[in-house]
Amino acid sequence: MPENESPKPLLWESAYHWLMSSIRKNATVITASMISGFLAYMFLFTNKLINHDEASGLFSKGWTVIIGRWGLGALDTVFPNYSMPWIYGVMSICFVTAAICLMVHIFSIRSKLLQVLLAGCVMVFPTLIGTMSYMFTVAPYMLAFFLSVLAVYLAQKGTKLSFLFAFGCCVFSLSIYQSYVAVTASLLVLILIQQLLQGESVTAVIRRGFLFLGFLVVSLGAYYAATLVINQIKDIDFHNHVSSNMHFSLENLPGSVCKAYTTFIGCFTTGEYGVVPTAFSRKIHALLLLSLAVLFVIWGLCQKKRQWGRIALLAALVGILPLAINCMHLFMEENAIHSLVMYSFTAVYVLAAILAQVCLSLFSPGKIAAAFQKAALHLLTLALAVILVINIYIANESYLHLYLGYENTYSFYTSLAANLKADPAFDENTRLAVIGDYQEPAFYYDHFDSHYFIMGIEGYWPNHNSKNRFLEYYIGLPISFVSDEEAEQIRGTEAFAQMAVYPYYGSMKMIGDVYVVKLSD
Repeated sequence: MPENESPKPLLWESAYHWLMSSIRKNATVITASMISGFLAYMFLFTNKLINHDEASGLFSKGWTVIIGRWGLGALDTVFPNYSMPWIYGVMSICFVTAAICLMVHIFSIRSKLLQVLLAGCVMVFPTLIGTMSYMFTVAPYMLAFFLSVLAVYLAQKGTKLSFLFAFGCCVFSLSIYQSYVAVTASLLVLILIQQLLQGESVTAVIRRGFLFLGFLVVSLGAYYAATLVINQIKDIDFHNHVSSNMHFSLENLPGSVCKAYTTFIGCFTTGEYGVVPTAFSRKIHALLLLSLAVLFVIWGLCQKKRQWGRIALLAALVGILPLAINCMHLFMEENAIHSLVMYSFTAVYVLAAILAQVCLSLFSPGKIAAAFQKAALHLLTLALAVILVINIYIANESYLHLYLGYENTYSFYTSLAANLKADPAFDENTRLAVIGDYQEPAFYYDHFDSHYFIMGIEGYWPNHNSKNRFLEYYIGLPISFVSDEEAEQIRGTEAFAQMAVYPYYGSMKMIGDVYVVKLSD
């Protein structure tokens, strides 16, 4: 090597320089994402909060291949089966931050204010608030979310190689958590909307739209085919949770489409799925929608010669967006849809950022239109800022709810375990049946009413399905529970009917060879 020629950097050095360069280029988005993320989730990251499947998922990821999530099972080496709130929490917000950076690049959001507001609204969204409470799976789920956005970033480049990589990202994302296909679909629709707003020809947008539709169909088909092959290799069938909740048919398509639209509207009006959980938040979202409507009208007035074809196609795409956001209704039964599959709703905030960015460069015809444009832009940014603050509060209130629920549950089970040990009838061969429903303290309903709509933020109560795991992992009392069928048989006996309700005298007794605790009739 000549003396004046510097050595080529090692691969890891090149990767480090690329990473540092990317961080500098995205400093505003990264800073906003991290600050809003830690404001919302720090309490969760630094406490072991319990809800629903979290107790039984302390050392597992739950169901994987049998519900079509073979990618989730394949990630055991990367994400070991330990529910660790700090490391998995930080990893999760890093994945979300990377996805937001890609969104900003995909849609060329140059305004620093819009970058900050978009980053905050995507990072602190009720779907993620709920998903974070499932700490045993949240990190791979957020990887799936990142892959769903990366698929869009690669697909919009338009080359054969980029489409191939986008296809791989989309299929792998589906294999981890299927619902994020709605994120991919809604962002692809937003690309078409932005191209129309920026003057792309109608023909080119229509052509690209069919290309994107084909990409989604092929990705879904490839995922389904791969899932069938993997199930065949492992000689397993889908769990009935999948077979009973999944559906797609041309016969049901009109009803599914209608339901997708009605529930989307319900998100803004009645708090459907908890994505806009409070009445005040719904009022702020109404102001956001009003500002979007005004900006769309002003954009239309600014079009020379009133390009009706462009305007009509734009209206159609805006009309399709709710279907893309809620497309899981095309594949799942209504009772299987919940807040955790609604991350695609953040496309509403992305649309707001896109339209605001476009309108910042518009010169409105006339002083009145210019005044309306300026007012709408101010209202839009204010609404996004207020939504961000509301959701930060919602996150902390929700985790306070979980914390109080855990404390009450821990106290309940500790007392129950002490009473069991004090009873001479309790020995190493005892089998336990805790029958009935625990009555939650009234103050939960008085102070946390809106949080029950956010899937997973309901606390871990003694009548949930992981009593044995909680007793084993958190109380240190391994004990055998009777089956659900045997518990139902005991419930129908006269001896059970004569028992008092726990914690009163006579609420714990042996019935046959089973030690029974009666929580309610």
